Amino acid sequence: MKRRDIASFREALEDFFKEKRWDKKIKGYQVINCWEEVVGEEIAQNTQPIKIQDQILFLRVKSSVWANELNLRRGEIINKINLKAKEQIIFDLRFRVQPSYFNT
Repeated sequence: MKRRDIASFREALEDFFKEKRWDKKIKGYQVINCWEEVVGEEIAQNTQPIKIQDQILFLRVKSSVWANELNLRRGEIINKINLKAKEQIIFDLRFRVQPSYFNT
């Protein structure tokens, strides 16, 4: 297989994802895979991304105190995510307090 063929396949796949509107979802989940790198160790230890739906990132949080802290830092976190993705993939955050998912 020639190098030119590989590039063409990559372009075709990217076009397919854009056509299906999967490109932003894929970027969103790539950001989630490096969650600690994006938000930092302290936030990552107290949060867990659940899903992205309609450009809203749903997060599981350790406590209502953390939900409040993240709510205050909402804009900063959204900016970090979008910078990592190199486009605006997240417009809002939603929090679900579920302490049982975290080690105490």
